[in-house]
Amino acid sequence: MIDLFVEWYVFEVPAKIKKIWGNYVWFFAKFFVLGDLVRDLFAPWKGLTFTREKRGLDFGDMLSTAFGNFISRILGAIVRLMFIVAGVAAELAAAVLGLLAFVFWIGLIPAIILCVWRGVYLLLIS
Repeated sequence: MIDLFVEWYVFEVPAKIKKIWGNYVWFFAKFFVLGDLVRDLFAPWKGLTFTREKRGLDFGDMLSTAFGNFISRILGAIVRLMFIVAGVAAELAAAVLGLLAFVFWIGLIPAIILCVWRGVYLLLIS
Protein backbone atom coordinates (compact mmCIF):
# COMPACT_ATOMS: atom_id res chain seq x y z
CA MET A 1 0.00 0.00 0.00
CA ILE A 2 2.85 2.37 0.85
CA ASP A 3 4.54 1.63 -2.49
CA LEU A 4 1.36 2.65 -4.36
CA PHE A 5 1.22 5.91 -2.42
CA VAL A 6 4.90 6.66 -3.09
CA GLU A 7 4.46 5.88 -6.79
CA TRP A 8 1.40 8.16 -6.95
CA TYR A 9 2.99 10.94 -4.92
CA VAL A 10 6.44 10.92 -6.51
CA PHE A 11 5.72 9.96 -10.12
CA GLU A 12 2.09 10.32 -11.18
CA VAL A 13 1.08 13.64 -9.68
CA PRO A 14 4.29 15.52 -10.63
CA ALA A 15 3.84 14.25 -14.20
CA LYS A 16 0.28 15.60 -14.20
CA ILE A 17 1.45 18.93 -12.75
CA LYS A 18 4.10 19.13 -15.49
CA LYS A 19 1.48 18.38 -18.17
CA ILE A 20 -0.92 21.01 -16.84
CA TRP A 21 1.93 23.51 -16.56
CA GLY A 22 2.94 22.79 -20.16
CA ASN A 23 -0.66 23.29 -21.30
CA TYR A 24 -0.76 26.75 -19.72
CA VAL A 25 2.56 27.74 -21.29
CA TRP A 26 1.39 26.44 -24.68
CA PHE A 27 -1.96 28.25 -24.36
CA PHE A 28 -0.41 31.63 -23.55
CA ALA A 29 2.11 31.26 -26.39
CA LYS A 30 -0.70 30.52 -28.86
CA PHE A 31 -3.13 33.08 -27.41
CA PHE A 32 -0.74 36.02 -27.61
CA VAL A 33 1.06 34.83 -30.80
CA LEU A 34 4.28 36.41 -29.61
CA GLY A 35 6.30 35.40 -32.70
CA ASP A 36 3.87 37.08 -35.10
CA LEU A 37 3.59 40.17 -32.90
CA VAL A 38 7.36 40.63 -32.85
CA ARG A 39 7.66 39.96 -36.59
CA ASP A 40 4.94 42.50 -37.45
CA LEU A 41 5.82 45.04 -34.76
CA PHE A 42 5.98 48.05 -37.06
CA ALA A 43 3.29 46.97 -39.50
CA PRO A 44 0.49 49.51 -39.98
CA TRP A 45 -2.38 49.29 -37.51
CA LYS A 46 -5.06 47.02 -39.02
CA GLY A 47 -3.30 47.42 -42.39
CA LEU A 48 -4.42 51.05 -42.56
CA THR A 49 -2.15 52.89 -45.01
CA PHE A 50 -2.52 56.18 -46.79
CA THR A 51 -1.81 56.86 -50.45
CA ARG A 52 -1.17 60.13 -52.20
CA GLU A 53 -4.21 61.84 -53.61
CA LYS A 54 -2.51 64.13 -56.13
CA ARG A 55 0.11 63.62 -58.80
CA GLY A 56 3.31 65.58 -59.02
CA LEU A 57 5.32 67.31 -56.33
CA ASP A 58 2.68 68.36 -53.85
CA PHE A 59 4.65 68.56 -50.62
CA GLY A 60 1.52 68.96 -48.49
CA ASP A 61 0.04 65.76 -49.88
CA MET A 62 3.37 63.91 -49.54
CA LEU A 63 3.76 65.10 -45.94
CA SER A 64 0.16 64.21 -45.07
CA THR A 65 0.57 60.71 -46.51
CA ALA A 66 3.92 60.15 -44.77
CA PHE A 67 2.58 61.45 -41.45
CA GLY A 68 -0.57 59.28 -41.68
CA ASN A 69 1.49 56.16 -42.44
CA PHE A 70 3.92 57.03 -39.62
CA ILE A 71 1.09 57.43 -37.10
CA SER A 72 -0.52 54.17 -38.27
CA ARG A 73 2.77 52.30 -37.80
CA ILE A 74 3.49 53.87 -34.40
CA LEU A 75 -0.04 53.08 -33.21
CA GLY A 76 0.37 49.48 -34.43
CA ALA A 77 3.73 49.20 -32.65
CA ILE A 78 2.31 50.57 -29.38
CA VAL A 79 -0.66 48.19 -29.37
CA ARG A 80 1.47 45.19 -30.37
CA LEU A 81 4.08 46.09 -27.75
CA MET A 82 1.38 46.13 -25.07
CA PHE A 83 0.26 42.66 -26.16
CA ILE A 84 3.87 41.44 -26.19
CA VAL A 85 4.36 42.70 -22.63
CA ALA A 86 1.09 41.07 -21.52
CA GLY A 87 2.06 37.80 -23.24
CA VAL A 88 5.51 37.71 -21.66
CA ALA A 89 3.98 38.53 -18.25
CA ALA A 90 1.45 35.69 -18.69
CA GLU A 91 4.23 33.27 -19.68
CA LEU A 92 6.32 34.29 -16.66
CA ALA A 93 3.31 33.99 -14.35
CA ALA A 94 2.58 30.51 -15.70
CA ALA A 95 6.21 29.51 -15.21
CA VAL A 96 6.39 30.86 -11.65
CA LEU A 97 3.03 29.39 -10.63
CA GLY A 98 3.97 26.02 -12.10
CA LEU A 99 7.24 26.04 -10.19
CA LEU A 100 5.38 26.99 -7.01
CA ALA A 101 2.97 24.08 -7.58
CA PHE A 102 5.93 21.70 -7.74
CA VAL A 103 7.50 23.17 -4.61
CA PHE A 104 4.17 23.05 -2.77
CA TRP A 105 3.60 19.42 -3.78
CA ILE A 106 7.10 18.34 -2.74
CA GLY A 107 6.84 20.19 0.59
CA LEU A 108 3.40 18.84 1.42
CA ILE A 109 4.45 15.47 2.88
CA PRO A 110 7.10 16.93 5.23
CA ALA A 111 4.56 19.53 6.38
CA ILE A 112 1.93 16.84 7.06
CA ILE A 113 4.44 14.69 8.94
CA LEU A 114 5.55 17.70 10.99
CA CYS A 115 1.96 18.65 11.83
CA VAL A 116 1.05 15.08 12.85
CA TRP A 117 4.19 14.79 14.97
CA ARG A 118 3.46 18.15 16.63
CA GLY A 119 -0.16 17.13 17.27
CA VAL A 120 0.85 13.83 18.86
CA TYR A 121 3.46 15.66 20.95
CA LEU A 122 0.88 18.18 22.18
CA LEU A 123 -1.57 15.37 23.01
CA LEU A 124 1.07 13.52 25.00
CA ILE A 125 2.21 16.50 27.11
CA SER A 126 -1.30 17.66 28.03
